[in-house]
Amino acid sequence: MARKGRKMVPYSNAAMGAMFAHMAEILVEHGLVEPQDDAEAFAIDIMNLLQSQGHLNAYGDVALGRFIVLPSQSPVVSLLLVSPLPADPYDDELRRKPSPIQFGRTASDQIVFPSRMLLTIIEELASNPIVPEELQVLFLNFSRCVLPFPDIVLPPEVETVALPTEEQDIVEALMPGCILTVNVETKS
Repeated sequence: MARKGRKMVPYSNAAMGAMFAHMAEILVEHGLVEPQDDAEAFAIDIMNLLQSQGHLNAYGDVALGRFIVLPSQSPVVSLLLVSPLPADPYDDELRRKPSPIQFGRTASDQIVFPSRMLLTIIEELASNPIVPEELQVLFLNFSRCVLPFPDIVLPPEVETVALPTEEQDIVEALMPGCILTVNVETKS
């Protein structure tokens, strides 16, 4: 299906810098880091936060598709994307999608975020020792009790970035700074 809304932002250092700056503003807004005049010290504080959450790989880079739980009222949880979240390279029948690998779209160009991707994120958060135990239990119960649940539909205005891969593919990804708010309450 041809995209009627925004196009993927081409990957560049400048684009990634702008995405991370937006994500940093959200971290400050929610009191997870303190604003600083010294840009280098501010960047170090953010990287220390991401490292404390287990989001850095062995090379000190932020791993793809990582979220931080923002302060919110349980059972509604807000997840801040702190690194690009690539589209699933496989379709519903587990066949590899051709390049460019993109999120599905509705007829009105809304982004379809597959429920199985959200479930993977929830399961990772349920086993993350940094996440408060109360939330770990909520995430674990949610991941075990709510299947099946519908895919999430994001507005067409949500910008995405075109990530190049080692296989010469282009993969669409949600940008850092995107916030997903999820009600993880389960009905008894």
